[in-house]
Amino acid sequence: MKVHKVLVTKYRKQLLKDSIADDVKQKIFDIANTRGYEIIAIETGIDHMHFLLSYDTADRVCDIVKIVKQETTYHL
Repeated sequence: MKVHKVLVTKYRKQLLKDSIADDVKQKIFDIANTRGYEIIAIETGIDHMHFLLSYDTADRVCDIVKIVKQETTYHL
């Protein structure tokens, strides 16, 4: 299955700039590789991130989002 997800920073803070955006993208790719997902496309805005993900139907979208949100949280 494929799903398009949009993750937004808390309070729409403009945090996804420069190296932070690159770090978050890399972390999402790492998560996908370890769990057998495929990132088809990924783009970042200054306060949100879009990604198109292909995954096995045995997984639930809510669990995938939970994992991504937990593992990409920056404590600024």
